[in-house]
Amino acid sequence: MTEGLVAIADQVRVGISLPQAFPKGPAEPDTITRFAQRAEVLGYDSLWVQDRMMGHATWLEPLNLLSFVAAATATIRLGVATLPVPWHNPVRLAKSLVTLDQLSGGRLTVGLSLGGTYLNETVVDAVPERRLPAFNEGLRLMQRLWTEEDFDFEGEFWTLRNATMDPKPVQSAGRGHMPIILGGGHRDAIRRSVRIADGWMGGASMTVDVFKGHVAVVKEALEEYGRDPSTFTIAKKQFLALDDSVERATQRMRDWAGHQIGDADLGERGSLRGPSSLIAAGLQEIVDAGASLLVLNPVDDLLDQVEHLALVMGMRQEFEI
Repeated sequence: MTEGLVAIADQVRVGISLPQAFPKGPAEPDTITRFAQRAEVLGYDSLWVQDRMMGHATWLEPLNLLSFVAAATATIRLGVATLPVPWHNPVRLAKSLVTLDQLSGGRLTVGLSLGGTYLNETVVDAVPERRLPAFNEGLRLMQRLWTEEDFDFEGEFWTLRNATMDPKPVQSAGRGHMPIILGGGHRDAIRRSVRIADGWMGGASMTVDVFKGHVAVVKEALEEYGRDPSTFTIAKKQFLALDDSVERATQRMRDWAGHQIGDADLGERGSLRGPSSLIAAGLQEIVDAGASLLVLNPVDDLLDQVEHLALVMGMRQEFEI
């Protein structure tokens, strides 16, 4: 291992995506537990899931999955990136999130977004033009439920009288509740994350050049809004396929993306594929661009990948015998 590889784990926090989709059959609780516990032992910062309701693959609901993992771990943080607020009833979502924060002992990081322009996955009567007001109102309502007592709320979508939600979150980040990270690639979305949240996350298929441009927007907004950069997380989720053969890794990525997200080209675009040296170099470029949190998203062979990626990131020196 080179000194540069060790430096990645030294410079930033490193999270990894949990097994959440099972293309070959039913869910595998034992695999999930083994993966989560091993990631905790290896020194990963956090375990991450995403929100996906529809599709042919066996996708597990994110908050139930994190509750399952919370019971099997003790210290590793738990994150969801991202929950599209307009897809959900914000009162129920607020209750689910605070319950998970309580059960995990204050280990939850909440990633939120507007949701994609495709609406085939929604279970609410939503139209694209209403996503932003629904997001803003839903987030504002959840934050008040987490921090206030006996308040009235009058919005376009939701009305509450004498509202109180207990328990409150275990965590008290700068806004009195668990940390919130927002997604989105539009300039306005990035600036919104600096104005109202605790971090911003670039998407898994986002190229490093696009990420660099978005980080510049983050830094500009941090200065404009008087935010302390040391308290704001700049995260990047990253699709990757670790394999000695670039060609084989690329085919694995395309096969996975074609089945799991219905777009093989999207999986290939912006992903890192190949041997450990190429993966490490690509991740180092993301760190150099300004990331303070990497969320690794290996696409298959997850129990092996969690071990190999720990080596690539410099969390461990060699495999145990």
